[in-house]
Amino acid sequence: MNVDLKVVQLLCSRLCHDLVGPAGAIHNGMELLEESGLEDADGALALVSSSVGQVSARLSFFRLAFGLGGLSGRKPRLLEAHDMAADFLRPGRITLNWPVDQASEAEQNLSVSAIKLMLNMILVATDALPRGGSLGISIAKLSETGETPGTGMAIKASGEGARLKDDLLEALTPKTEDGIADVLTAHNIHGYFCTKMAQNMGGEIELSVGQDEVQLAVLIPDETES
Repeated sequence: MNVDLKVVQLLCSRLCHDLVGPAGAIHNGMELLEESGLEDADGALALVSSSVGQVSARLSFFRLAFGLGGLSGRKPRLLEAHDMAADFLRPGRITLNWPVDQASEAEQNLSVSAIKLMLNMILVATDALPRGGSLGISIAKLSETGETPGTGMAIKASGEGARLKDDLLEALTPKTEDGIADVLTAHNIHGYFCTKMAQNMGGEIELSVGQDEVQLAVLIPDETES
């Protein structure tokens, strides 16, 4: 099968997988409301409200991370991306440490393409924290002598037992494109998509692993940062 076609199909499968949970909870809440009448209405409505919020947050996140659309423009780019990521992780056991209020002017002007890549890196990093933890985001302009001028972005996933599964590692850092279609699944497709997006911008995802810690980093050259 053509790799590009399989990527599209697997991304669709991934999106459906991540949306079916909260969507099912909405259905369960409505059933509970019908069965209990007014007896447990508050509990059922709270479940529905929470689940609707999760569906909305995930749809907004996926639309920007995977789609061709941009940001709404109602907030500064970085702040909107931060809020989108925070809503995506809420509620859950992973906290987001992304101090956008202290961002430099260069960081505030991060391109939409770079923001999309950052959201994809966040999605990969969450898989490194099955027991919960924190995601630390850092962005910096690199222009020192001897360095490739561009934007550096890094995500540090910290938490007990932090690690990426082998199949996700294989998709994130493929040694060759030969046979890659055979190893891609709905569980690791976001890793491959993240890598291809970075490469399309002239960068490469760099991975470092420590005790209870996984870091993803990328340098986007200035000439492709638009």
